[in-house]
Amino acid sequence: MGQRAKLKIDASEEFERLPRAPIIEAVIEIRAQAEAPWEEGDIQERLKPKLPDYPKVVSKGAFRQQLKIEPGSVEQSYRDLGWKGLWFQSADDRQIAQFNRESFVVSRLYPYESWEQFNKEALRLWRMHVQLANPTQVQRLGVRFINRMPLVKGKQLKFYLASPPNTPRKLKLTLNGFFHQDKLSVPGHPYAVNITRTLLPPEEPGTQDAALILDVDVFSEEPFELRNGALERRLAEMRLLKNRAFFGSITHKALESFR
Repeated sequence: MGQRAKLKIDASEEFERLPRAPIIEAVIEIRAQAEAPWEEGDIQERLKPKLPDYPKVVSKGAFRQQLKIEPGSVEQSYRDLGWKGLWFQSADDRQIAQFNRESFVVSRLYPYESWEQFNKEALRLWRMHVQLANPTQVQRLGVRFINRMPLVKGKQLKFYLASPPNTPRKLKLTLNGFFHQDKLSVPGHPYAVNITRTLLPPEEPGTQDAALILDVDVFSEEPFELRNGALERRLAEMRLLKNRAFFGSITHKALESFR
């Protein structure tokens, strides 16, 4: 099989802004090892005064669990890996920032407003993390958006999905659930895209709260140096891939309900 041509990525490409976007969580994750001392007291003392808009603070430890199974017995063991970092949460619980020894993560819960605002805040917090951890290299970068689309009674999945699941031709039965994941490489770029589609059942039997989940995860596991705007450039390109995956996965009719 021949090698596919490099995919053209134009980070300035524009996409429709959806006032009622179905995003329930947006995440930017930057895995970068701290190269400065990472001590709880010092980190907390330096971060808290800078984050009055994130009043809820939780200290997180790390541990490793091992499970040993032998005939007639099961053994569990835990290993304390020490202090991991601090999680800061806004007063309304919708914005979360994790400052960890090995990673930085920012999450935005519903309602999501815009990439410009989300990305700007993530980079503001990231710069604080850099001042504390002094990382020089990113090992993994991820941009993940989870969308939840409530299913309207009487509407089939083909109303929502550009490529809906189908039952076998000779077995026309009712589809009660499905889980589908596509793993895509991006020719000529250090990115990959995972697109997961699944049905979320009603919270209680008999209710009409069933929903379609569209989870788009764009990531890069190719390490890169933190210089010359490399992080900002990659985030912009990954956002484009995320948007193409989202808009290419749903129908024009479904889009109408998000406008």
